[in-house]
Amino acid sequence: MKDKQTDNDENSKNGDVSDAEECVLSLQMSLTQLGEIYNEVREKEGFKNVSLGNVISVKPTEPPNYLSKADQDIILQYINLAFELKVGLHELLGHGSGKLFKKEKDGSLNFDAPNVLNFETNKQVSSWYEDGETYDAVFGSIGSSYEECRAECVALYLGDVPEILKIFVYEGEEAEVIVYTIWLSMLLSGIEGLQVYNPKTESWLQAHAQVRYVILQVLLECGEDFVKVEKIEGTDGNPDLLLSMDRSKIGSVGKPAIGKFLGKLQLYRATADIASAKEMYDKYSAVKSGTKYPFLDYREIVIARKKPRRLFVQTNTFAENGKVNLKTYEPSADGMIQSWVDRFQEENTDDILEELWAKDKHHFS
Repeated sequence: MKDKQTDNDENSKNGDVSDAEECVLSLQMSLTQLGEIYNEVREKEGFKNVSLGNVISVKPTEPPNYLSKADQDIILQYINLAFELKVGLHELLGHGSGKLFKKEKDGSLNFDAPNVLNFETNKQVSSWYEDGETYDAVFGSIGSSYEECRAECVALYLGDVPEILKIFVYEGEEAEVIVYTIWLSMLLSGIEGLQVYNPKTESWLQAHAQVRYVILQVLLECGEDFVKVEKIEGTDGNPDLLLSMDRSKIGSVGKPAIGKFLGKLQLYRATADIASAKEMYDKYSAVKSGTKYPFLDYREIVIARKKPRRLFVQTNTFAENGKVNLKTYEPSADGMIQSWVDRFQEENTDDILEELWAKDKHHFS
C-alpha cells in the first residue's frame, strides 16, 4: 500500500482535515471501493478524504446513457478528475463544516443568540438542539440522505473556486471542463438513481441516489433553460431520455440556485428545524407523473435501459518459501467463486474477524 499525504501540515497537526491517496493491491470483495472510511481517523483526527489512487484512476470505457455524444466523451475523459475534486470538497468542506446550535448543560447556548438571525424570518434564532439531543436523533430517517445532500451541494458550490482548483492542479480550460463534468455527472446520477426508487412504497432505497435526484430537481426548478430532460426515441427505436445542461449558466443560474438551497439545508440543520427540513426535502424527493418532468414515467425508461451490475474478480496473495506471490483469476463466475474459496481457506475465519472487531471496538465505544 502506498500513502501519498497531501494535506496542509499545520491543519494535520491541529486535527482539522486530512487528504491522502493510497494504492491497494487487492480489495477482498466483489466490487471496487473508491475510498476508505477509516472511522478511527475520523474519531481521533477529524474529517478526512482518502482515495484509492489506482482505483479512482481507472477510466470508464462504456459511454453513459442519456447524454449527447459530445457529453459522453467529456464524461469518459474527465469523470475521474472531476470525481477526485468533488469528493475532496464533499468530505473535507461538506461534512467538515456546518455548526449545530445547541443548549449546553448549564443552560447557555453555544452561539451568540442576540446577534444571530434566521435569514428566512430575519428574526433571532428560536430553535436549537436541547442538551442531550443529537442531529441523528432529531432528523431520524431523513438524516443520512439530508447530510449527504448538504455535502454534495458544498462540493458543487465551491467546485469552481479558482484557488481550490489550483490545489488540485486544475487551471484554465481544463478546470472549466472539470467543473462542467462535476455538475453534469451529478445530474446524470440523479436520473440513474431512479433505479433504486420504489414506487410502491414511494421511498428511496439508497441515500446517495436520493441526494442526486433532489439536486436534479432543484436545478430543474431554477429554470432559464439551464437543465433539460427530454424524452426522445433512442437509436434502437425504444424510448430514451436526453439530459442537457447549459455550461455557460453554471455561474449565473446553477450556482445561485444551489447556494440558496444549501443555505436552507444548513439553516434547518443548525436550528434543529426538522419540520421545515422534511417539508422541503420530501418535496424535492418526490417522483411523480403528470408534471412537466414526469420522472415516475421516466423511471420505466431508466429501468428498461439499466445495465448489468459489474462484479470484479479480485486477486489474492500467498506467502510461499519466503516470497509473496500474486494469484489472478479468470473474469468469470467460476473465477469469482474460486477467488473466494482461495481467500478464506482457514476454518477459523469467523473467529479471526471477531477478534479484529474486538481489537478496534474501543475506537467507537
